[in-house]
Amino acid sequence: MKTAVDRVGKGKQRAVNARFKAMASHYVFEPEFCNPAAGWEKGQVEKNVQDARNRMWQVMPVCADLAELSQWLEDRCIALWTETPHKALPGSIADVWEAEKPMLMALPPAFDGFIEHSKRVSPTCLSTFERNRYSVPASFANRRVSLHVYPERLVVVAEGQMDLHRFCSGVLLILGGEFFERHG
Repeated sequence: MKTAVDRVGKGKQRAVNARFKAMASHYVFEPEFCNPAAGWEKGQVEKNVQDARNRMWQVMPVCADLAELSQWLEDRCIALWTETPHKALPGSIADVWEAEKPMLMALPPAFDGFIEHSKRVSPTCLSTFERNRYSVPASFANRRVSLHVYPERLVVVAEGQMDLHRFCSGVLLILGGEFFERHG
């Protein structure tokens, strides 16, 4: 998601983009935005982000893949929560979290956080995304498809069918089907 807001209205009114609205609905939260031209509001948030970023990334990890980085990040967050005192309540952030857990709703399944692009497949069964051309099944030729873009994969959706494309070393694999290479 590039941005949560498509258009800023008066005061705190916002036209929120569809994917952000879907995520907010999925996780049952109401977005609250800063006022336009109220630098002190954004400044407080930005300062907190800057401080957290400095604490978090003091030691830069070396990770083999996204999964390893995600695990390191989770472990690092938990370690920092135990060290950081809560601003309003006694104890650390981890202590307050443990006390609050029994009162929280169960977390729903993970949000499907893709970015969607509508593309037309060429007569030669190629779909273009970010200057790369990808082979797709012949039944998709000359049709519009929906590309669901994730950090590590591209899913082509058309006619109720899905083809999962994984990116690895410049080669594209379609799982559950045939092997296709990246062209270009």
